[in-house]
Amino acid sequence: MNRRSTYASTGVVPPEGGIPAKPRLRILATTDLHMQIVGHDYVGDRSVGHHGLAGIATLIRTARAEAAEQGAACILLDNGDLLQGNALGDQLAQMPVTQTHPLVACVNHLHYDGLGLGNHDLDHGLPYLRAVAGALDMPLISTNLHLTDPGPLRRWAVVSCLLPAVAGHPSSRLRVGLLSVLPGRTAIWNREVLENEAEIICPFESLRSAALTLRAEGADLTVLLAHMGIAHEGEITTEEDICTLAQIDGIDAVITGHTHLRFPGEDHGPREGVDTQAGTLSDRPAAMPGFGGSDLAVLDLALERDAQGRWTVSGHQSHLRDNSTQTLADPTVLSAARVSHIGVRRHLEEVVGHTDTALHNYFALAMPTPIDALSARAQAEVIRQGVAGTADSELPILAATAAHTAGGRGGPGHFLHIPPGAVQRRHIAGLLPYQNAVWALRLTGAALRRRLEKAAEVFAPLDSTPGPLLDPCRPPFHCDTIFGVTYAIDPCRPRGRRITALSRQGAPVRPDQKFLLATNQFRAAGGGGFDRAAGDDVALRSPLPLSDALIAALATPQPCPWSDALPWRFDAAGAQAVLFTSPEALPFLQDIAHLSPTPRGMTASGFAQIAIRL
Repeated sequence: MNRRSTYASTGVVPPEGGIPAKPRLRILATTDLHMQIVGHDYVGDRSVGHHGLAGIATLIRTARAEAAEQGAACILLDNGDLLQGNALGDQLAQMPVTQTHPLVACVNHLHYDGLGLGNHDLDHGLPYLRAVAGALDMPLISTNLHLTDPGPLRRWAVVSCLLPAVAGHPSSRLRVGLLSVLPGRTAIWNREVLENEAEIICPFESLRSAALTLRAEGADLTVLLAHMGIAHEGEITTEEDICTLAQIDGIDAVITGHTHLRFPGEDHGPREGVDTQAGTLSDRPAAMPGFGGSDLAVLDLALERDAQGRWTVSGHQSHLRDNSTQTLADPTVLSAARVSHIGVRRHLEEVVGHTDTALHNYFALAMPTPIDALSARAQAEVIRQGVAGTADSELPILAATAAHTAGGRGGPGHFLHIPPGAVQRRHIAGLLPYQNAVWALRLTGAALRRRLEKAAEVFAPLDSTPGPLLDPCRPPFHCDTIFGVTYAIDPCRPRGRRITALSRQGAPVRPDQKFLLATNQFRAAGGGGFDRAAGDDVALRSPLPLSDALIAALATPQPCPWSDALPWRFDAAGAQAVLFTSPEALPFLQDIAHLSPTPRGMTASGFAQIAIRL
């Protein structure tokens, strides 16, 4: 059964069953669109396999028509991370915001009723965010983001829709309260953007008071737009646990996201408060519609009045509708994005360098890659120039790189391959999916080891039975490779004890040894669960865009500042694992010959399975 088509319901007749016996509210929702308006991968210059928001628009139109036919009210919401995520978003963020801004034009055309805020919506700065909010025809909401100058941003909103007459109930106006929360760690990830201008409040406390306010302002029901995922067992923090937030008095339904997964369905295992079959979080109807326009969430709520005459939810049905290749694209959405879409593609075709050998990251989680080395060299050079003439210039420079495009939740097409020859701007965009600055951190050997242990958590625990190399609950970009030292990783050992043979220039790294680490501001701020750098440990915040540094590194192929030895290797006594990669990786298996690669066919989702010996 297609997991994205599975209905989860309690007390609501599915659409094909006819008009429900009770008044009904249909909630349509998107999340984590990441500027995927037309379904285009700008790095690979190819389709992503669906039409993005243009396809979602068709699903919205169909779902609205069904609701009207069945006598249900209907609202359309988004759960954040709209404004960032690809080269189109990056380019538009540098331009004035008008009604013709493609994303603004599209959500206005589709008549969204409310938009929640995601952490990446802050990446381009607060002035840009306020400008976008001012051009929208619907409220942009964040309940736990407290701004010194909020402008048109709202902490909550109440939207009204017509509840048609049904089953003896006369028609009436239904007032739906909207709340939206960001992860508390947004204060860390976007520290530079928020500093002195905004504060992220604890989601639980902000929701508890706001839900009461909404009821006092006349909201009949309240929907929570929670830009945070469904935590797995052992990863739960009470203040940000989505099940805890769903329990807050006054919350009637939840749209969640952030982790790019789907709910209901098989992406989440059972845990207390999470019912993947009923589609509930703490017994509240809920949905998480993937990412990048992969799905539309359809949440049908059956309503009845209680003894006090207040509307309550008596049953629900939750399902996701797949935005497939067969879903027709909305011509108005395509038209709104056309000029910008063509312009970005032309810009990304510009040749900015040359490579004599193929550069790819098909095996980025099985060994360090030349792409990693290029990025590390560029970062190290930025830091070397930035600290020249200071006391920090005496410290050994290390450089950390992450596997941003290495499959995972992005699918088998989510890898970077630069063939021999011209290097284009689109390739640079693939190396830098986020607009992060290069920072330099002072750290000790002990702190370095903690970072490496954190990176090694992406590997699944291995035993005598061959299994997946990577933990599916941990995205690949949580794994950093650190150049300038050498080390071994043993996935057979418990997490926190997997790094062995950590050395520099042949000598073991001492806990008190001092280094200068080139990394990005996201990691420096604690992104991905890494240690947050204290203010005194930040040696440099470089103003130079990393894209310029990468182009410079391509133009001057100077010798690597480190030995030619790979930074890390596996040391797992011949343990076996299965690596999931792109089918386009098969001609390059000689790159991992030391791992004895053996193709094992394809997965249902299109990944090539490669058996390896660690």
